[in-house]
Amino acid sequence: MPKHKPELAAIYRVFGLSSNHELSTLLVNIENTKRFADLLHAVEREFFMIPGEPSEEPEDADQPVDDECLVSRWGSTPTEYLKQFKAALPIAAANAVPAYDALITGEKWSLDGENGSWDYDSLDDLLKDNYGHDSDGDGHPASYKPGLYEGGTVYRGIVCKDDPARFLPDADDVTERMYENACDSDAGEWVDAYPDLSKAAEAELQIALAPLKAWARKHCQPDFFTIKDITPHTVTAEDVSRSRKS
Repeated sequence: MPKHKPELAAIYRVFGLSSNHELSTLLVNIENTKRFADLLHAVEREFFMIPGEPSEEPEDADQPVDDECLVSRWGSTPTEYLKQFKAALPIAAANAVPAYDALITGEKWSLDGENGSWDYDSLDDLLKDNYGHDSDGDGHPASYKPGLYEGGTVYRGIVCKDDPARFLPDADDVTERMYENACDSDAGEWVDAYPDLSKAAEAELQIALAPLKAWARKHCQPDFFTIKDITPHTVTAEDVSRSRKS
């Protein structure tokens, strides 16, 4: 029996402690157990929750639908819990992929606002290269092009890059490639409807592809872009002065 708190004998035994341990040792074990449980609960809430099914009970008709956890600590043996955890990992990975907002990376400037002409990161750079530079072209009067001067119009736009995940194969691409490869295999002449997937298998394929989106967004950001929110800008004396000082 514990020498100070005999009534706590059963609790001491739960933690594998002998009667020689002080009450403070028991409290440390309880605190650690609570902390570990809180950490596990945080992991489950963050990664393993999915929308729940609405209740069919009339009294619950106006009640919010609670999320459900893909794993259950309550009533599960360690083996059962690990089996649930393993099965839920692909879904958790898919759920961890956030919705994507188009990447906006600043502004660009153009002389004429046309596609392919957005060569300048700032108005100062544009003015340094183009202010006051008339062009005679090939020498023919018709090819003369006046340079940019005060009061001229240039264009500002916002750079917008595509979601790299757009360029990944989707589920149809994957199954189509599998079919083509199967047809090219040694058994290709016997290939018919391959792969013939159930609805559940199609859903699993979508889940399996989701982490690739996060990978592409991390490693494959494009250096090409489109321009949105194009606005004209009239060159002022202040613009010219600032560009000469920069």
